[in-house]
Amino acid sequence: MQMTNSKSALLLGATGLTGSHLLPLLLDSVYYDTVIIYTRTPTGISHPKLEEKRIDYDDWEQAITADDVFCCLGTTIKKAKTHKAFLKVDMEYPVKIARLQHAAHSKKFLVVSALGASSGSSLFYSRVKGQMEEELRRIHFPSLFIFRPSIITGHRKEKRRAERIGLLLFRVITPLLMGPLKKYQPVSALAIAKAMLHAAQTSANGTKIVSSEEIQSFA
Repeated sequence: MQMTNSKSALLLGATGLTGSHLLPLLLDSVYYDTVIIYTRTPTGISHPKLEEKRIDYDDWEQAITADDVFCCLGTTIKKAKTHKAFLKVDMEYPVKIARLQHAAHSKKFLVVSALGASSGSSLFYSRVKGQMEEELRRIHFPSLFIFRPSIITGHRKEKRRAERIGLLLFRVITPLLMGPLKKYQPVSALAIAKAMLHAAQTSANGTKIVSSEEIQSFA
């Protein structure tokens, strides 16, 4: 199939749960002829569209040519070990790259946040996600998509015992989460990836919040 556009995409977090689903979608899409990923270690993936850039986010101060930027960066307090380290991955790195790419004239920035994100939240996780959203809004991309999924399901490389227990509980109570409670239903990483690719292909301008319920429609 011939390319219908000549666009480039930058993906952050390509080896994570959502990013690992989004990468093949971007590579298969006729919407992009170039897909660049930032990674700390080689992915081992070979594709004619793919360009890997080995970077350290702490030292990276460059911008690249990319029409659309997809940010799937995220960690947990347990994995990050400290609140400071968590803050870096979930707020500082996304905002840093967003500023660099805005200056380089990227047109769209699409980011995975979380249900309940609010800078005024008493929960550290939700507060950081809310602060990230506020910082991204201040950058004024022509098009900013913020995805707020509920708990994300999918196969992870690392084992998260507490999350597995939570998912088992959600499977039991999900049938009860209807009406106003439907937004709390788990959402798959693949659905998020599909929703992000779909949003990137729209002509919407300004800031758009994509709710967990909207994301669920791509399952």
